[in-house]
Amino acid sequence: MAAMTPLLGFALLFFELFVLFVSSQAMGFAVVMAEVVLSVLVGLSLMRFAGKTAFQPAQLIGVFLHGLGSRFTMKEPVQQLLFGSLLLIIPGFSTDILGLVFIARYFFSRGTTSQSREGSKSIDIEFDVRDDKKSE
Repeated sequence: MAAMTPLLGFALLFFELFVLFVSSQAMGFAVVMAEVVLSVLVGLSLMRFAGKTAFQPAQLIGVFLHGLGSRFTMKEPVQQLLFGSLLLIIPGFSTDILGLVFIARYFFSRGTTSQSREGSKSIDIEFDVRDDKKSE
């Protein structure tokens, strides 16, 4: 499967170029370029948001490089947001749609935490501190 990865990357590249070429003929070059620029700007702003939420900005590239190389699972919602924003930065319609799917999964899963899915592992305790010297 590792030998097929570069071929899949080239196939995706040629598919994206073909779709961009056909859509620019149908809708017009300016509309397609406006969509590409807008998706890049949205992707960059979401990546900055995700970086401020979970990581230091210098670690973002390391997350993608090491994470994708070590079977990046995307179980954490912020990882879904990072991957979706990276897909938005890559020009093309299919990567934009896939990126929007990952971003939507992030925003829909924000209400549920990973602890609530796995079962609570914490104990909530309330206590009062009393000073015995003042009560006498």
